[in-house]
Amino acid sequence: MNRKLLDPFEPEYPEAVEACLDDEYAVKCAFSHSGSLLATARSDGRCYIWDMDTLNVMRKLNHGEAALLGLSWSRSGRYILTYDEAGICIVWDLQTEAIRARVEFGSAVAHACMHPRTSSKFIVCPTREAPCLVTIGSDGATEPIISPIRISADSVNQKAKAAASTCCCFGKKGVYAFFGSSKGHVYAVDTQSLKVVCSTKLSSSAVNTMARNPRGSDIVTSSSDRILRVCEVQLPGQETRRKVMPADTPPAITVTTKIQDIVNRVHWTQALFSSSGDYIVSGIQHKAEHNIYIWDKFTGSLVKMLTGPNELLEDCAVHPLRAIYASVSTFGIIYMWTRVPQQNWNAFAPGFRELEENIEYLEPEDIFDRRLERPEGEGVDCVQARIQQDKRAAAGADESEMSIDVDITDNDPLFSDSDSQSDDDGFVLPVLVECDDNLVSTLLPEPDPQLADPQLAAKEAPTMPGQTIVES
Repeated sequence: MNRKLLDPFEPEYPEAVEACLDDEYAVKCAFSHSGSLLATARSDGRCYIWDMDTLNVMRKLNHGEAALLGLSWSRSGRYILTYDEAGICIVWDLQTEAIRARVEFGSAVAHACMHPRTSSKFIVCPTREAPCLVTIGSDGATEPIISPIRISADSVNQKAKAAASTCCCFGKKGVYAFFGSSKGHVYAVDTQSLKVVCSTKLSSSAVNTMARNPRGSDIVTSSSDRILRVCEVQLPGQETRRKVMPADTPPAITVTTKIQDIVNRVHWTQALFSSSGDYIVSGIQHKAEHNIYIWDKFTGSLVKMLTGPNELLEDCAVHPLRAIYASVSTFGIIYMWTRVPQQNWNAFAPGFRELEENIEYLEPEDIFDRRLERPEGEGVDCVQARIQQDKRAAAGADESEMSIDVDITDNDPLFSDSDSQSDDDGFVLPVLVECDDNLVSTLLPEPDPQLADPQLAAKEAPTMPGQTIVES
């Protein structure tokens, strides 16, 4: 679809369910950075990779017997991180379907996140251990390096009792990592020194989920007190939407917007930013409702509510480029929410006129006559006019073959990122062709028993139609 034909003032949130994917055991879902793949974590210990163009399963990864609790994509889309309730984290290489790294912890993993710039680092939040930064070797043969991160209730007093981390996320370039604790704190940690830069207390309730803005420096959190909070982050050297923060900027995390349902007081399953970062998307935890709420980030007002079937909403994900949402129900069905784009053809052809309905064309009686009399009384030879028209068309075709300077590198800031430093950009998941053994056996010819002798087989090798044998 041509993006220039779309209405630039069209809302960026979906309206209704377009398709359903039956996964049966799906509990979590996540889009890749390019939006071409959708990964689902299942309760039976497997991970499915779906193609967004064909809506078919491309890969099936067997993590283990324990139920998966979540997953995270690398920036290139080649590697994916899966973690389960047994404390096992596995980084998969989708090109070879091999395990790149495997790390085991002593407790269940509450949350894990891949580095936004490199696929060799990720952070993990075990339920009964300190959060860790895991570094994977480039060759994959060396053991991963696990670096624990100590976050305390007081970032100044390091002797204070450490708080358990419940969720985590990286900053835009991975220079800082953010952690939410069970005591309602949010910590900003430098990924180089692994020290707490600053912290703030949101509430006395635990922070359940956390997500960063793909187009800015703020983060959104959901807590057990049923309130969504948008926090503005100011850290030294951090790149914001408009400028780069100076090195002497005092670190601070401030709450700018609070969102809650005062009437129903419902719990939220997930809190995410939209693709442009201007809206907050979240689903509710209700056994008989499958609703997704969309708020304005700046004012906190409700913009849209997507109403689905009477099923519990387990998780939701936002497409990184288009107005597409994915939600997982308690029955393992993945609902794809989208909107039908209204194409503005006048932007492509200014003289184009859109018709509300078909118009019957009335053909004139003298359209095929050799000589046509115009109303002004002037006669026109139709044959000669057609010959002149063909000559003008041929001359125009010659001009169309001239080299034209066409800008084919349209770097739309919404669809590209100039500061990308990923080593695997441009990865495309290869297609695996599965052949049926019964079908192959029927197509191949049966072996000749006379050619059982290898010497005889070398002399009289059978040839199939269209096959050429080259002797060395």
